[in-house]
Parts: sequence; structure tokens; C-alpha cells
Amino acid sequence: MGRQLARGVDIIGVGMTELGFVSETPALKNMTSRELWVWAALEAMQDAGVSPRDVDAFYVGNMIGEYAEDQYHLSNIIAQWTGLGCGEGVWKPGVRIEGACASSSHALRQAVFAIASGACDVVMAGGAEINNAKFSSKDPGVPRKMTNEERLAGIYCHYDQAWEMPQLSIQDMVLSQWLIAYGKQYGLGPDTLLDVLDARLLSNIRNGHLNPKTYWNRTLEEVAAEAGFENPREFLRSPSHNPVSYWPMRLWDGPRRCDGGAVLILCAAEMSSRFSRKPIHVLGTGNAHGTSLSEPMYTQPFIVEASRQAYEMAGVIPSDVDIVEMYDFAPSEYLIPLEDFGYFGRGEGWKAIVDGRTTFEGDKPVNTSGGASTGLVVGSVGAIGTYHLVKQLRGEAGANQVRP
Repeated sequence: MGRQLARGVDIIGVGMTELGFVSETPALKNMTSRELWVWAALEAMQDAGVSPRDVDAFYVGNMIGEYAEDQYHLSNIIAQWTGLGCGEGVWKPGVRIEGACASSSHALRQAVFAIASGACDVVMAGGAEINNAKFSSKDPGVPRKMTNEERLAGIYCHYDQAWEMPQLSIQDMVLSQWLIAYGKQYGLGPDTLLDVLDARLLSNIRNGHLNPKTYWNRTLEEVAAEAGFENPREFLRSPSHNPVSYWPMRLWDGPRRCDGGAVLILCAAEMSSRFSRKPIHVLGTGNAHGTSLSEPMYTQPFIVEASRQAYEMAGVIPSDVDIVEMYDFAPSEYLIPLEDFGYFGRGEGWKAIVDGRTTFEGDKPVNTSGGASTGLVVGSVGAIGTYHLVKQLRGEAGANQVRP
């Protein structure tokens, strides 16, 4: 048995904004990250039955606030906007955490540790991110949509600027090599690899189109028909409608980037009955860093290590897991981790995806939220995924609820 949490921790409340663009989506129009946070935080506090005075501390995940909003010191602002005061102009402690797309995942992990250590009883954690618009202190409150070049410049700051960027050892290129290595390892030809990519999109979009919180919820059947194709496969194999970006990945295999946020309320397990009728117990957490360049590439040791830590802390094994919500910027970050943390056996994940087992209706559901294919908010991914997992575990996921 690995290291255990010294004190039980429950998730007792969840909240989430709509996803979209603060430069144009009506519900999000002209919002800053602080306002996205407050939206989600108020919903989470109402869901948990807590008030700001019950919250001891908070952690906010945010990746590119400096770039998008000219804004540092986000935690200080969020404390005030969320009403987390102690009186006499003093505000409760909070930390803004930046860990690229894992920013809000780190925030949640730190919240768990703050409670498990006994330092706090009730903690707020999540993420809020604008990664498609630019604010300026010279013209506050009036965001403009980022150009693609600006968006890439902001996102790509998470690379090693002294080595990876000059070498162009960047995400999309490397992630395509993961797929090529996987195909070579397990004998998948080019057409089969494309079948896997098509099936992952169909699975995510099948799940996401029933999710009222996601950004993009049309079906591929609708999109294909509008473009004059008889079925989604023909549409996805069309070079003019789905051009190759980095083979075998194509335009539609990438994420639907958007803005938004999600917040969770966590508390000591012995206290959760005071606040919530449906607490979700946190069993374990794991964390490891790695590069994008593992030698075999069809497996990633940092994912294996992080999952090992989580399983040991939780006291469970991979076969105990019924549902997965995961970060999947690209199809390789969907396929390979599912095997690295044991949800599927080695070399078996691709077939399960092609067979449709990963939809919310399948026996091995993955990303019932729709994943990155229907809405990706850098810095808020982990909190948004956890929001949807809590809804699933409570039986509150609506049309795409996984059945026992």
C-alpha cells in the first residue's frame, strides 16, 4: 500500500460556466477571468451549501493570464471578487497555480493536500481561463478575439524557450509521432490509424453533443450532411474538409479551444454531511512530470508513474475503474494514456475505441463531457473534467449519464 491521505477529503460542490468566447458568446460577453471564476464559484457554493465565510482557502489554476489579460496576482483579485474576506480589509489566503493545461488539476491536488494535512477544513479550487481573447489595460473591458498567431504564441510559452522552441520540438509534431510509434508497435497500418482517429472523434462528439455545458455540441452527421457527404467517415477523410496538420493528425483531430472555468468545493470528510447530501470521496491522486520525448513514444513513463501513485493511494487497481474523464488535446493523448494507466490492456485500446466502447453508452466510457473535441479551456481542463465526473457519480449527468 502506498502513501495514504492522512485525513479523508470529499468534494461537496461543483460549479461551471458555459464554454465559449468572451469576445462573442452572449453569456460570456466581455467577462474577465475573475468573472468566470465568480460565476463557477457561486454555483459551486450553492451546490455545496456553503458561504464564503465557510471557506478557509482557495487555489486557482490559470495558465496565460499575463498574456491574455495583462493580469498578474489573480488570486488577490479573486479573493475580493468572491467575497472571501476575514473582515477589516483582510482576505483569505489563495494561490494562483500555473502548470500549463494541468493548472487546475494542480489546484485541485493542492486543495486535497491542504485538507488532508489538517491545515484547512473547507477549500475552494478550480480554474478560470481566457485563451481566445486579448484584453488590454489601455482599453479594459473590451476584449478582441485573438488571431491564431497570438493564440499559439500564448499557448506555446509552456515549452522550453531555450531548447524545445528553437528545435521546433513542439506538441503537435511530437504527438503525431506518438501515434506513428503506436501504430508501428502494434502493427496498425495507415488506414487503421485513421479509423482510430475517426472513432475517437465520433465517441467524443457523441458524448459532447448531449452536454449542455460544452462549447461545440453539433453532431458529425449534421456537419457531414451540410458539406454534402453521406456519412461522417467520408467527411473526415476529405482532404479539403479535414486537411492533414501533422500526419496522421488532421484539422478535426485537434481541440475546440474556448474560454471558461469550473470550481469545486472540498472539505474534510468528517464534515461533509453538514453541507452536502451527495459528497464524493477523493480516494487518491498522483503527479509526475515528463518530457514529450520518451524513447518508445507509444508509452509515456510519466503517465504510468502518476497513475501508479494514484492507484496506490486509493487502494484500487485499474480494473476497478468504471469511467474516465481525461485531457485529450490530441488523439494520441487519448489513446496512449488509456493503456498507460491500465484502463485498456497494452495494444487493446485502439480496437476498443473503434468498436465504440468509449461512448457514454459503451462498457468503457471515456470523456462523457465530450473532451477536447467539443471544448478545451487551457488551465481549466482538470476542474471541468472533475465537474463532469462528480455529476456522473451523483447520477446528475442528464442525457449522457452512464448507466450501471
